[in-house]
Amino acid sequence: MKKRISTHHQMLVSTLVLIMFAATQVFSQETTAIIEDEGKKPWVIDIEEATIDNSHYRMTVWTGRYMQLVLMSLEPGEEIDLELHSGHDQFIRIESGIARVLMGKEKYDFTFDKTIGDDWSMMIPAGYWHKIINVGQEPLKVYTLYGPPEHEAGTVYETHEEAEEQHHH
Repeated sequence: MKKRISTHHQMLVSTLVLIMFAATQVFSQETTAIIEDEGKKPWVIDIEEATIDNSHYRMTVWTGRYMQLVLMSLEPGEEIDLELHSGHDQFIRIESGIARVLMGKEKYDFTFDKTIGDDWSMMIPAGYWHKIINVGQEPLKVYTLYGPPEHEAGTVYETHEEAEEQHHH
């Protein structure tokens, strides 16, 4: 004998489904929002989730006295333009995507050329010119650690073009 679901029960189930859908929409909107720079105080973050959910080209999320955490999202074909940090090393980890990593002691003379993807990281020694290119078909999601900080606390650039206008190497 089949049980008939009451109209009240159907409305309750429909309401719960709508609430769950709304909650997932709010969560996904929050994760793509700007994360306030929490530097100079203790802080924790799910770095993988924050990096993958980030839609900004560059966003500082923690700026301390001696170190800085930056999230980045590069569209296919975009790059972290050629730059040199003479006074500090840099660490970059790929959470999602495919990158071509170019490095060399002389400008435009890249003695290091590797293509890497998800879960790989690169160590960029002070004094090395470097350029990172998204060679994949999806956004390249990375985070980077600088020591000392490279960008002003709270920096957010929506696009590569905006970053280039504001950040001079």
